[in-house]
Amino acid sequence: MSDFQARTRRYTEETPDYGRPLPASHGVARVVARNPGPMTYHGTNTWLIETDDGHVVVDPGPDDPAHRNAVLAATGGAVRAIVVTHSHADHERGAPALARQANAPVFGGSHGTPLADGGMVCGLRVIATPGHTLDHICLDIGENRLIAGDHIMGWSSSVVMRAPHGSMDAYLTSLKTIHDRGYDLVLSGHGPAITEPHPFIEGLLRARQRRLAQIRTMLDTHGQTETALLDRIYRNLPAPLRAAATEVLGATLEALQTRGQALRDPDGTWRRV
Repeated sequence: MSDFQARTRRYTEETPDYGRPLPASHGVARVVARNPGPMTYHGTNTWLIETDDGHVVVDPGPDDPAHRNAVLAATGGAVRAIVVTHSHADHERGAPALARQANAPVFGGSHGTPLADGGMVCGLRVIATPGHTLDHICLDIGENRLIAGDHIMGWSSSVVMRAPHGSMDAYLTSLKTIHDRGYDLVLSGHGPAITEPHPFIEGLLRARQRRLAQIRTMLDTHGQTETALLDRIYRNLPAPLRAAATEVLGATLEALQTRGQALRDPDGTWRRV
């Protein structure tokens, strides 16, 4: 087992108590939505950040009344704002209903006011981290802590969407940006907190670069379909993960094409340059 695999196993957890606020750091707790699955682990983490004027709710999760009521109960109904890290349903679909019920504005995602890199929301600094999706953002919440959405997760690597929804090159750049800031604590969209982010992110970067090199090696001068490449790379892949793996493969091939190391022919097959 590699050091990175050992670190990944460290960031797993037993099924959390759904509907209860789980303290994570000073002034920060999470309520885990009951939407477990192969892409969401035990469920989406809705982060609650205490401020002097009420709570900021980050990633309100699915449109689930029970989860929404649990979030409102945990905040005492004092929701100052709702922030969405990116426009995936398991993170943002509950935002409109929570906004109506809490009478709070929404920022980010497809339902809220757009967020710009370096901007501030209720004292939290926005960091643009495109890659998983092009609209993905992280939040610097102070005290060298980061809310990372799906950009960095401990239990699994992030699914990087292919164009036009995401970008592997953008993801790698965003990872380096977060790595260089040297956070002490990373709070992800799924799973437990990452308590040693620096070596963990280094491992993520190395793993992605190895996969880029592996896929380039698998290409030859004759065109190969993405389906054939997928079957060679991911042997015995469970059916529920196939769509996600296809996205990651596509994003990786596009990154190789950007580097001038792969070419997609008009028939959709890929070959080495």
